[in-house]
Order: sequence, then structure tokens, then C-alpha cells
Amino acid sequence: MKKKIWIPIVIVVAILAILFVPIPQASYDDGGTREWVALTYKIVDWNKITSDGLYENTSIYFGEERWQDIDQLWLKESEKVEHQFRAVITSIDGSWVHVKPADGEDEEHDSLDIKFFADELPDIDAKVGDTVEIKYRGNVPWTSSPQIKAFDWEKSHNLSHLEYTDEWLDKTTAEKYDYNIFSDIVITEIYSNCFFATPVIPMPYQIKLNGTLSNDWCVGDQVICTYENTYYDQENHRVEVDFLTVEPSDWQPDPDVCYKPVIYLYPEETTDVSVELTLNGELTCTYPAYNNGWKVTASPDGTLTDENGQTYNYLYWEGETYTQYDFSKGFCVKGEDTAEFLENALDALGLTRREANEFIVFWLPMMQENEYNVISFQTDAYTNSARLEVNPAPDTVIRVFMAYKASNEWIDIKAQELTTPNREGFTVVEWGGTEIK
Repeated sequence: MKKKIWIPIVIVVAILAILFVPIPQASYDDGGTREWVALTYKIVDWNKITSDGLYENTSIYFGEERWQDIDQLWLKESEKVEHQFRAVITSIDGSWVHVKPADGEDEEHDSLDIKFFADELPDIDAKVGDTVEIKYRGNVPWTSSPQIKAFDWEKSHNLSHLEYTDEWLDKTTAEKYDYNIFSDIVITEIYSNCFFATPVIPMPYQIKLNGTLSNDWCVGDQVICTYENTYYDQENHRVEVDFLTVEPSDWQPDPDVCYKPVIYLYPEETTDVSVELTLNGELTCTYPAYNNGWKVTASPDGTLTDENGQTYNYLYWEGETYTQYDFSKGFCVKGEDTAEFLENALDALGLTRREANEFIVFWLPMMQENEYNVISFQTDAYTNSARLEVNPAPDTVIRVFMAYKASNEWIDIKAQELTTPNREGFTVVEWGGTEIK
């Protein structure tokens, strides 16, 4: 009797297994796509190499799609794939933008222009002739007027389809150096005959490196170059060199080092100013050189001039310190939200747009890829370990120093109150930061 009861149960279980339990069916040599099949549906774990990288997604197919082969399924799945390409705007017709893909882009085909609807895209003040980076989903239909589904765009700094023809500096008046003046740099703009960069630890100049950069390198890459024929236009803060070789740089900020504290001086009238720094630690780099202090002539616009007539935007220092930073209050910020957070926080702390921009340009590349950043703007912990003495005494002093830690998860931390000081009279501003590990 018991056997008779179990027989239908076993039959039902077997039928359900046949209908709903997926069985490994195939593995494809396209990046690692795998397929499981049940009688009523099919599962495909997509790991497919595309022109823009590896596409990863898991999809379940029912009905007629269950019986389609992998190539037929990919035709539909490919409509979800995100692509990016560089192009030049050829015309703008209301909300429609027409572009020509740059040479070498996969989207380039028979010199056709591609169009897309830009009404819901960010406003980037795009004009005819601008080079832009466009993100879209799906495929480019090769018709007489191909249209794509764009979901984002931005102006491009990769201008390798153009030749830079402007004079960067006057070599007849610039100072020629017979030694290297910079090491690790970040690529900021690329042309067909040169590229531009800034030092990883920012210094008060931009760099033009003459020569053709291979397609292996992109804007934002951190590199080390060998170079020759170095010229420095100190008045305009520009450096020009002929680069010889380029290779990746793995420079990372050392933990517990104060990086790029910079000091701005804004007197109400041109004034001779001396600045002394007493650090609980050791200075590792200064610019201009710190010889028992800095002595400069400061102008109301912030320009600093030393005794040799050399001008600077600010006083720069970095150093190793024994400071114990305070994280009792602060903020936990998603890496992708760091730029917006810093813009708002630095404004609340009293920095001008220019000062905040220089802060963000330095720190954002180190923070934006983290899952989270735990950030605390230091007060006494910092100012007690890095004492400034300015003569004549300023009317307003603003010292912004950020300590942060990278985190893989959300950290609950009591919010820090940020106050905006009034900038009155002779104003001294300093900003810097450190990563804690």
C-alpha cells in the first residue's frame, strides 16, 4: 500500500524535474557564455566579449525564445549592450545631433553621419565642430541615416584626430633646463602631434609633450615619461618637452602623509609677507623652497612674487606627520558621489570656486573609484600639528584639511557641521589632505 502512494509522488517529482530543472547545455568560446536548458525555459549566463569590453548578464528565455539558438538570442540581447565612441558634431537640428565617428572607431562606416536625440541628455553646451564622447545602447543600424539610442555624452579631451598648431610657449624667452623637472603625470588632453598633462602631485604648471602618443593611452592615464628639450615659461606656468618614451605609473599617495597643502595669500593691497610653518613631523617637499620660512610679495589677486621676480599662485608643501586624526564626526560618501559632495562641502567651508577646483582635481581621482569614502575635515588635530605664523597678521584664516578612508561598506558616522567663514581684510587660505589606511 505504501509503495502505491509513493509511485505517483515520484512520477510528479520526475515530471517537475523534466519541466523545470535546468541542465547544463553548452559553454561558448566568446568570453565564457554558458547555457542551461529545461523543457519550459532556457537560462543564458552571458559573458561575451564585445568591442567595448566584456558584456555580463544572466537572462531567462521562455516560449519561442526557449527554442532559439545562441546567435538568435544574442541579436535581441545585444540591444542592451552599452557602447561608447568618439565623434565630431557635424550639425545640430533642434533636438537632433548629427556626428561623424572619429577615425578608428567601430561606429565609423562609409563616412555616414550618425544621429541621436539629445533632449534628455545632459546640457554640455555642445557646438558644431566639438569632439564628444557618446554612450549608447544597442546596435548602429547601417541605413542611409543611422540612429542610435544615446543615454549620455560629454565633451572629449581626446583630440587625436586634430593637430595642435598653437604656440604653447615662446622658446626664445622660456628657460631651458638640462634636467628633469617632473616625473609621474596624468594625461589631460591628446592631439595627433602632442599631448598635455599635469603632475600627479600638482605643481603650478601644465605640460605639453611633443610627439605622437599611441592608441594604447587615454585621457586620465597616469604615466611616467622620458623626455628632452625641456623649456619652462615661469610667467605663464607652462612647460614644453619632447617626449621619448612612456610607460604606466603606479604612484599612489603614502598613507598618513599630508599632500599638497597649499597656502593662498590675499592682502587688500600689495604687501610683503612672511610665512612660517611649524610641523609636527618632517617636510618632504616645498615649492618655492622653504628656507626657514617663505618671504614673498603678495598681490590682492593672490599672485605671489619672490625676491628673484618669480611668480607663484600659492605656497606649496607636503610632509610626514605624527598627527592622530579625528574621525568622531564626518561623512560617508559613495565614491561616485564624491565630486558633488566636495563641491558643496568646500563651498560651505569658504573656498572659492578656483580653490575648490584645484582641491577636487587633485583628490577626486584617488577617491571616486572607492565604494565609499569616510571623510572628516580636521580642525584642531591638524592646526595644532601644522602651525602657521603669518606676518603681517591676517584678518581671516581659512584652513581646510581633509582626512579620508576608503571603505567597502557604508559606515555610520555622526554628521560633521561645516561653517562658512566671512572673508574679510587680509585673507589666508590653506587646503590639503591625507588618506588614512
